[in-house]
Amino acid sequence: MTTTNDAFRKFLNKQEASLKSETFLDCEEVILLYEEFLEFSAEDCLSDEDVDLYTAQHKRDNKSYCDIFGPEHLTPSGIKDFLEDYIVEVGAGKKFIGTAATVLDSFFEWARDEGYIEEKAFETNSEVLEKYKKRH
Repeated sequence: MTTTNDAFRKFLNKQEASLKSETFLDCEEVILLYEEFLEFSAEDCLSDEDVDLYTAQHKRDNKSYCDIFGPEHLTPSGIKDFLEDYIVEVGAGKKFIGTAATVLDSFFEWARDEGYIEEKAFETNSEVLEKYKKRH
C-alpha cells in the first residue's frame, strides 16, 4: 500500500520537475498545509475501526495520519473542511483557496492515473474542488 505521505512526495517530485519555481512553492505549501490539516483532524473523519488503527500506530510508532493511511482515505468532506475552515484559520485569503483547490485537483488526477484512487473517488473529489476553483 502507498501511504498518503508517499503519494504526496511522489506528486511533489513530479511537480517540481515540471512547474516554475514560484508555482511549485504554492503547490508544496498546499500539500504541507493539507498534511497538517489531516493530522489535526484525523480522528474526526475516520471510522471507528480506522480511529483504533490510527491511535495504536500513532502511540506505538509515532506515525502520522499520512504515514498510516493511503490517498483512498482522503474524502470530499475532509476536502471541504480543509478549504472552508483550515485555510481560513491559517490566514490564507480567497485566492489561496482557489490555488489549493487547483493543486488538490491536480493531485487527485495524478493519484487516479497512478492507481492510488479509484475513478469514482477522483470524480467525486473533482466535483467538490471545481466549486472552489470557480468561487475563488
